[in-house]
Amino acid sequence: MSLAVVTDSSSCLPTDLARAHGIGVVPLHATAGDAHQPGSTSRPSLDELAHAYASAAERADEVLALHLAASLSGTVDAAVHAADSINTALGRRVVTVLDSGTTGGALGQAAILAASATTADDGAERARELISRSTVLFLVDDLTHLRHGGRLDRRTALLGGALGVRPILRVTAEGIRPVEAVRGAKRARARLTELAASLASQRVGTGGQASLIIHADDDAAGQALIAAITDAAEPGESEDSEEPGCCWSFDPALAVHVGPGALGCVIISPGGRGTTGPATRT
Repeated sequence: MSLAVVTDSSSCLPTDLARAHGIGVVPLHATAGDAHQPGSTSRPSLDELAHAYASAAERADEVLALHLAASLSGTVDAAVHAADSINTALGRRVVTVLDSGTTGGALGQAAILAASATTADDGAERARELISRSTVLFLVDDLTHLRHGGRLDRRTALLGGALGVRPILRVTAEGIRPVEAVRGAKRARARLTELAASLASQRVGTGGQASLIIHADDDAAGQALIAAITDAAEPGESEDSEEPGCCWSFDPALAVHVGPGALGCVIISPGGRGTTGPATRT
């Protein structure tokens, strides 16, 4: 048996990494805004998804379609319909759709791990396991973009409207949720660093180094955050790591929703499992 993995561009996978692991990436669509109208995004079309799955099925026995959380996009629903069309045409289940319950680097790393499997069921289990160990935190300069896109609940949107308050946000399977509110941009970034460093310092099970992926629209800002988190980690926890973290650019569609100046971090612990994993849909 052989497996091909397809994900969407919210995974923020660098092109060379996706190519190296044979992962197909379907782009989400973004329209840039201006001073009068915020930007907008749309999910891939059924035809785009079906074409990606059909192409993947030509080089593998099974296809795992691993997409961003259904709470954040209608991509999973479209993926299910596209997969059904392929499976019906072939007369058997070839494409399996997984609602990852996440996005960004957590989704990208899950796709990479799933691509090492030989069956869709095994790939989905590997992806679930990694996602259960992943924490996605981010900070935005302005909540207007998320609020306009309907990615925030009313309470969080109102919180962000308070003068000088910068909520630290977390991506969950249920949507974007505030972790805590901090007054002032400088303090908020320092608190994000503290939270990420605490998670990155934790060793679980037999030990190992947590993985750290930073998302930024400015590589210098991303590298600075990596350095700050590494410095803030408990002594000895990151010294043996040749690559304490890497910086991946925001996908254009994610960039529309988080706005300029956003910073995100994905911390993947080296072991352990969460209590709830994402759902598989076929």
